[in-house]
Amino acid sequence: MLTFKLSLPGFALGSRRGPGPVEAQSARSRVEPLPPILALEGEPDPSLYRVIEELAEHLGASICAFDGLAALAKDPDLGAVVAVVLTRPRCPLDLQKTVQDARRLLGDLPLAVLAPRPLSNSVAAVLPLDPALIAPPLTVERLLFALETDRAAHD
Repeated sequence: MLTFKLSLPGFALGSRRGPGPVEAQSARSRVEPLPPILALEGEPDPSLYRVIEELAEHLGASICAFDGLAALAKDPDLGAVVAVVLTRPRCPLDLQKTVQDARRLLGDLPLAVLAPRPLSNSVAAVLPLDPALIAPPLTVERLLFALETDRAAHD
């Protein structure tokens, strides 16, 4: 599965350098839309990355890495993003704030945030605080469930 960064110079929609404004306008109108994108934050370990590749294949999307939520929110190719998966290690206390920030910046895009471990030591850990939070073990089915539940919660 091919992974690339969003907004590579010269590849963002409408960012090609070339002829004057009239020619550029007609060239832009011929630019095909981007394929669906699964936006991935972080550099997951190989076993986790394989699960994310399977998810992307299931969604019919390409995996694109991004550096931070603010950068993704400002990216001109955001319209092609079909789901966002956050895998960067975070303190369990920061997970809810991360989800809130992501929703504020990205709107209703389906979101999944990998929690480093169960969210508490009690039986309540079985019930996540937010449908976007996923504790290990991570599987394609759990990711799909989180993304669909998150989408349904915001429709």
